[in-house]
Amino acid sequence: MALGVLSSLLGGAEQGRAPAGRPVVVVRAAAAATSPTRFELTRDITQRRPPRRGGRDYYRRTTSRHVPASAEAGFLPLYRKAAGAFGVSWRLIASIHRQETAFSTVAGAYHGLNAFGCCAGPMQFNVTNEPLTTWERYRESFRLGERPRRYPHRTRAHPSVYDDFDAIMAAGALLRDSGASDALDAGAWSAAYAYYGHDRFGVDYADQVVARAQGWERDGFCLNCPDDTALVALLDDVYGVAARRVLRAEERRRRHGKHKRHRTHRDAEATRQARENAGAQDEPLALPPAGREPVATPPAPDPATTAPATTPTTTVAPPAPATPVPPAEKPCTPVTRLLGCRP
Repeated sequence: MALGVLSSLLGGAEQGRAPAGRPVVVVRAAAAATSPTRFELTRDITQRRPPRRGGRDYYRRTTSRHVPASAEAGFLPLYRKAAGAFGVSWRLIASIHRQETAFSTVAGAYHGLNAFGCCAGPMQFNVTNEPLTTWERYRESFRLGERPRRYPHRTRAHPSVYDDFDAIMAAGALLRDSGASDALDAGAWSAAYAYYGHDRFGVDYADQVVARAQGWERDGFCLNCPDDTALVALLDDVYGVAARRVLRAEERRRRHGKHKRHRTHRDAEATRQARENAGAQDEPLALPPAGREPVATPPAPDPATTAPATTPTTTVAPPAPATPVPPAEKPCTPVTRLLGCRP
């Protein structure tokens, strides 16, 4: 099972992004007869940056909030319709409904945005992650199920993120596209993990959601029963440890990439500065006036090797060949006299 969730963790995406190979828009039908509900944004929400979704404190309140017993009869048919339309466990849908808004009983479930400025409605769909929000991708999912005549909160216009049926049907479609099936297995855990978002608290979120759903499967549906902490710990050992390992590896890759980009920028800046320093040592070039062609200037003559221009040139005749001088006569000796030498 742990190997099964690893492939889901590596291929999954945050809420509103389907894994590779899975369709994102579940229903491709004609546009709704009425325009979708407009969100009531207050000035305070629109002027500040939407913070991250809720954490431990928020979900501690939603999971411990007491819910009237009448909620079971009102919501159970909606869970079953979504489960039948998309082939997912109705207990998984119900557990997320409990986790997000305590079965639509928290303040703001039926109007405006939540306290974190990103999500709306009983199933807390993201309505701010543009350009195509999660709600916009799945809001037509209600067309695959028959709308009950009566249920806890039915709006006049459809689709509406504040309508319980519209929101629960969209949640079923999103869970199906994130890997969930009618079994509460690794696919259900990965889908719950993607429903919140892939971060450290998302691991705890998935542990709690799937453990609650498995507890209902074992002991029966119970609106206000506490979570089985032993079952939460078991699921964390099977799936959570692997998910945190993936998150740590991704964090290391991001840090390494950040440091590498910083080093590259630093080296590029040092190279640029060195080029600027080298250019400052060169003599500036004299540029010609604008609109005129540059004229080549001949190099200055070297006075040591070039004669003055005013000195006239003289033609020197070649010297006459020298006449050979006859050798001097030697004086006669007694021997040369015998040979005919005459003084």
